[in-house]
Amino acid sequence: MAKFCNQCGVKLDGVYNFCPECGAKISGSKPAKKNQNVKQAPINVDDKNLNPKVLYGILIGGIVVIAIILLTSGILDTETVDNTTVNQPQQQMGSNQPGVNLNNIQMINDLEAKVKANPEDYASLLQLAHLRNDSGMFDAAIKDYKTYLEKNPKDADARVDMGVCYFNLRDYANAIKEMETALKYVPKHQIAHLNLGVVNLSAGNMEKSKEWLQKAYDINPANEIGKKAEQLLTNH
Repeated sequence: MAKFCNQCGVKLDGVYNFCPECGAKISGSKPAKKNQNVKQAPINVDDKNLNPKVLYGILIGGIVVIAIILLTSGILDTETVDNTTVNQPQQQMGSNQPGVNLNNIQMINDLEAKVKANPEDYASLLQLAHLRNDSGMFDAAIKDYKTYLEKNPKDADARVDMGVCYFNLRDYANAIKEMETALKYVPKHQIAHLNLGVVNLSAGNMEKSKEWLQKAYDINPANEIGKKAEQLLTNH
């Protein structure tokens, strides 16, 4: 005699303890005998409520993982705050890759010729270094920054920018060295503090990273740099 599920009405062609369609317990069902082929419907996850603490933990864990992936892959922005340029590490891009600004390439060629004609034109040399940095030509940019800094060693912004180039080349030791040197000339350079937090995070120096991020936040918690530092501290 055919049996039907009391909950959803599906016809039961075999011996079931639970309905294969909705998972409801079959009334009057008996425990399966030894070696008897008894089917059991899978648990319907839609009927189960996840613990809110578990959901929150999963969400926070996902955010932290995403943040670390972005940081370690070198994705950062460029902003202007308090007359300093925030050059956080950007995604590496070679000059021959799609997406490079062709206008930058032309400007680079023009500046190269200009600097070659007048090696003491340090303003053009610095602009050339910035353009190469933005275009992913990090080795060439470092060379330009070094030449510029030989003449202008106290330019903290340029030194931080060179540190960014080292970061993109995964040379964390030199990135940290240049950014810390920048702080000798401008002790409250907030962007240098933030970038040192990012570089140390990528290098696996977690406690050092937190120290630099906290200092960046303390300098000015209200601006965008302070908010970024706070966000990274929270994600830690």
